[in-house]
Amino acid sequence: MNSLSENHAMTDQRARAIRFRQLHHDSAILVLPNAWDAASARIFEAVGFPAVATTSGGVANSLGYPDGQHIPREEMLFMVRRIARTVHIPVTADIESGFGATVEAVVETVRAVIEAGAVGINLEDSVRSEEKHLLPIPDQVERIRALRALGEEMGVPLVINARTDAYLVPMEPDARFEVAVERANAYLAAGADCAFPILVTDADTIRRLVEAIPGPINVLALPGVPAVSDLERLGVKRVSMGAGPCRATMGLTRRIAEELRERGTYRAFLEGAMPSGEANGLFLQRGS
Repeated sequence: MNSLSENHAMTDQRARAIRFRQLHHDSAILVLPNAWDAASARIFEAVGFPAVATTSGGVANSLGYPDGQHIPREEMLFMVRRIARTVHIPVTADIESGFGATVEAVVETVRAVIEAGAVGINLEDSVRSEEKHLLPIPDQVERIRALRALGEEMGVPLVINARTDAYLVPMEPDARFEVAVERANAYLAAGADCAFPILVTDADTIRRLVEAIPGPINVLALPGVPAVSDLERLGVKRVSMGAGPCRATMGLTRRIAEELRERGTYRAFLEGAMPSGEANGLFLQRGS
């Protein structure tokens, strides 16, 4: 790629980043599907979603790894690159806890993510040793500030979705809400664009979080989570799907396999399958 093409690509990427950030402040809630490969991302784009996220679990499973940062960083980046080259809408990447124990290592991961074409990241505040535990707030704040500076340095206003695992790690249940609020507010003050208290499902807790956190909040679609229209009324600005769509596809694949193995029939994949012409048409004149 020559310098003129590189400048044009960077201008396009910057525009996508600006648009993606604005989607967190529009009057309508941002419904953000999570893709696990280029095909799923392209389908989400074709249906009309304005942006797409990757799912750490889906990407890992699709390449033969369990979730939890077991996938090698380069293989994660490969999928981010393929997705970003396949769609024209903004892509945000789930980088788990950053694929590194130091601020410098996390910065290098995100530099590579931006170079792969993404305009946003999802960053967790927990790490796993013998069991999953939360990073000290100052450590996560330092990471977020460094990543905000990196985006400015690279000319891409990176959209940072700061996930807090206060509802995920071992902790006294009564403490979770206050811990989540403290962490979300610290991350927003450090430069994050959106706070993500993962695993919150009930409407009352979601409402209280919206009231206590002066910035956009991401909710993960899980059993028991209110419908999109209800989340919007509660003041939620972003709802994501996580690995749910990928796992649903894996469930369908298992049903196909069981039907073939047990009955020797084809209904599970013949009904509802996308015609080959339509499937191929999704990728004509797309990225290479």
